[in-house]
Amino acid sequence: MKKFSVITILIFCFITVSSQSCLPDGIWFGSQAQIDSFQINYPGCTEILGNVTIYGGDIINLSGLIGITSIGGDFIIDRVDSLTCLDGLDSLILVQGHLDIGNFFHTGQHGNLSLSNINSLGNLISVGGHLGIYANSNLTSLEGLNQLTSIGDDLLIIENPALVNLYGLNNLISIGGSLLICFNPLNNLTGFDSLNSIEGDLLILGMSNLTSLTGLENLTTINGELQIGGWNPGYGGNPLLTSLSGLNNVSAESIVDLTIKYNHSLSFCDIQSICDYLIAPNGEVSIAANAPGCNSPEEVQDSCEANVGYIDMKFSKDDIFIYPNPASQELNISAEGFNIDEVEIYTLTGQKVFNVTPKSETIDISPLPPGMYIVEVTVEVRKVRRKLLVER
Repeated sequence: MKKFSVITILIFCFITVSSQSCLPDGIWFGSQAQIDSFQINYPGCTEILGNVTIYGGDIINLSGLIGITSIGGDFIIDRVDSLTCLDGLDSLILVQGHLDIGNFFHTGQHGNLSLSNINSLGNLISVGGHLGIYANSNLTSLEGLNQLTSIGDDLLIIENPALVNLYGLNNLISIGGSLLICFNPLNNLTGFDSLNSIEGDLLILGMSNLTSLTGLENLTTINGELQIGGWNPGYGGNPLLTSLSGLNNVSAESIVDLTIKYNHSLSFCDIQSICDYLIAPNGEVSIAANAPGCNSPEEVQDSCEANVGYIDMKFSKDDIFIYPNPASQELNISAEGFNIDEVEIYTLTGQKVFNVTPKSETIDISPLPPGMYIVEVTVEVRKVRRKLLVER
């Protein structure tokens, strides 16, 4: 089970103190009459402890749910075909389980046929499980998720045929699981401007209008597979994508497996992160069936080596030494004769807490509280990351 942040715990405590809890076994809404009578049947109930499912029926609005501040389990809204917006959920702050708008198993059909906006989720601060947006035929944007800074598990955006941008996710910093974006008509990924870390896979598949990965420039960590493109020649590729630019700042050490396939216009794969990864892969590499220049690992490596700004083959990540570890007041960083351009230190959630251009091998880390950190060392345009434990 994933740990909640301190702010999430405080929010939950505040809600618990100021609200009345109810329905530990959850509730299923299948009709407008059930929605309308909720406050009559459960007076004062603002904190639902179990799962909440809103499914099908004749539901046209959620006004009867106004005042609900938290849901302790999963929250599913699916096959509510006459519902155009989520008015009535304006007070919702916390979903401790999964939040699904649509249903993963209904992709290829439809989720919520008439839903065009989710603006009423504007007070939602935390989702403890995954967040899934699936097969909503008329949903055009994700405005309404603007308060979310983190998601406890996966973010899944799948088969929303009217979704033209990702605005609404602009404050999202970290994803506790994987990020899967597939079969949406997006031209780019603008909207992820603050996203710094993904603690699982990043998969971008079947995006027929996608021309660039603009929007991912602040992403530095993928603790899983990076997959751009599909599973077979006729399914899941990104046919208009020409470059991987946008993923330049991802640390190669954070990538496990790498798959780049069936992107028929993709010829520029020689970006910093991919070049660094191919020097010392952390897992399996599959690069094929793209445009010339990105049809094999060897083609990409040739392009990387031709571009001196990307790779200095004489420098290896093994040339970096950080000691002592654990450290207390001072940290020594050695680069085996190379000049260290910059040292940055991040928390495990991706927040930068330290930055210095060192004048010697020893830097003062006494201001850092005890805990685990990621040290990122930049040497001759290459970035190397190491874990560091600070103790007192």
